[in-house]
Amino acid sequence: MVRRTAAALTVPCAAAVSAAAHHEEGTMLAAFDGVLTAMAYAAAGLAVFAVVWAGFVLMAEGSESRSAGRARNAVAGALLGLVIVLSAKALAVVLRSGIVPIP
Repeated sequence: MVRRTAAALTVPCAAAVSAAAHHEEGTMLAAFDGVLTAMAYAAAGLAVFAVVWAGFVLMAEGSESRSAGRARNAVAGALLGLVIVLSAKALAVVLRSGIVPIP
């Protein structure tokens, strides 16, 4: 009799704990997604700035000098950084949508 009463009381409690944990997980994932979105916007802005800066350096110094390599490296670095940040955002979207289960 005591076991039935204890079992009857623990099932709703377990469901409430599970619902609270699921809500907390959703809140945490939403916050993480917000941070990644802000990082994507910042990376896009910085990438545009780096490409414009590299264009000015290339125009000012000429394409034959040493700074041309520096300008090309700045463009490559800006684009690589943008790809990394956007791939992190894409991975978060894939995990959040449930396409790939979270272990």
